[in-house]
Amino acid sequence: MMTVDDVTQVDAVLCEDGRNVGFYAWRADDESIFWSITLPMMIEESVFEDLMPEWRELGWQMVMQKA
Repeated sequence: MMTVDDVTQVDAVLCEDGRNVGFYAWRADDESIFWSITLPMMIEESVFEDLMPEWRELGWQMVMQKA
């Protein structure tokens, strides 16, 4: 079982429909967990990429809330 202390990296991906963002939390041994959130509107890939630091920060905040 992965704990928050095991997480070394959080990545965000925009799902194909543009209305969901998926997050991967990675451990050092490449084990990961995945979760997603639904957005209230569609977002363009270019806008998503421009905001990547903010998406990663949101992912980290969500991991830390679980602690």
